[in-house]
Amino acid sequence: MTCCNLPAFPGRSALEQWGLRRCPLEQLPRLEPLVEQLSGTFTSERPEKFTIYLDYPDMLTAYALAFAPQTYVRCYEALTGILRRLPDFPKRPLRILDLGSGIGSAALAVKDVLAERTGLHPEITCVDWSAAALQAAKELLPEATILQSDLTAFQPRDTYDIILSSFAFNEAFPAPSAALAAIKTLLDALTLDAPSFVLLLEPADRIIVPKFHTLRGALQDFPLYAPCPHNKLCPMVATQDGVCHDVRSFKPERAMTLLCRNLRGTIAEVKYSLLAFGRKGGPEASGMNDPDFLRLVGPINKAKGLLTCRVCMGDGALRRLEIPSSALSTDRRHHLLNRERGDCAWLSGALDVRKILQQGTIQRCADLHFTDEENIQLDEAMDTFSFTI
Repeated sequence: MTCCNLPAFPGRSALEQWGLRRCPLEQLPRLEPLVEQLSGTFTSERPEKFTIYLDYPDMLTAYALAFAPQTYVRCYEALTGILRRLPDFPKRPLRILDLGSGIGSAALAVKDVLAERTGLHPEITCVDWSAAALQAAKELLPEATILQSDLTAFQPRDTYDIILSSFAFNEAFPAPSAALAAIKTLLDALTLDAPSFVLLLEPADRIIVPKFHTLRGALQDFPLYAPCPHNKLCPMVATQDGVCHDVRSFKPERAMTLLCRNLRGTIAEVKYSLLAFGRKGGPEASGMNDPDFLRLVGPINKAKGLLTCRVCMGDGALRRLEIPSSALSTDRRHHLLNRERGDCAWLSGALDVRKILQQGTIQRCADLHFTDEENIQLDEAMDTFSFTI
């Protein structure tokens, strides 16, 4: 798949090593019932006092080994995708605020992404209500600032370059009006000398996504950094399966694989909805509202002579993308088929072969230039290209 077919990143390895110090590999079977219990509880409608699992040592260990790697992956992928489309940050350690940090798995992902991108380690602040979770976060991130607080009572006293919350914000602010007020407070706490932003990650379901649409409509004055390639009404709202989300595949660690072997469904991918806004007056993401820019809202599939996919375009349209496969090498076809929902790209190939068909419902092009691909020339001559199928 894409970049989530990872070599082991430091943060993910640290999570597993931390968990295995608390429960060695040979003792993992005793945690399996707890993993199954947690899996049955991780739903959008969480029961009252759901987060008390953080107060039980074995539950906390089970979470760290079986579920925290997923938090790491979705945060790593979402943040990487946003940063690819933003101007360079200032040459200083960035200030990060992780709201509802738990044991710090999202913050570990931020640390790895920024160390890779800037060569500098960020200044991280973790906020959570659970003293046990924050103690774990301090062990995993010794340099981090730790603040114990309920999110509904927390008020930023500093400014930050990136404020994120992974699978915690909706739980703290279930009402859209309260969520909007909280987001505006966070936007006011963004730094002015960087393309700073607030990033929210939540489950990909029919409860969260409509709420994100509502928030997106109420924040039109702020630059949108994710998920859309445009700032118009989401075209997926009108579709039957209008759950706008990303999908990322990854290779689970050994401990995670052992603990989750009896769970239903795959553990080797994460699905999540996301929403990211910058401060008012902040820079626009590259590709925003560009009619040649797009986001995959489904997998790329093979059809007769074509590769096809549904895409959300920079002009605000939801279209079926068609790429004639005869002009592509075998490796390139395989590469395209392995792209995932949420990947962003520009239409590639000579301008005269980019065509909109059937009253705007189909977009046809020669290839795609994804935001994580370098040294691909756009608009190059394609003497052997033909749209004949």
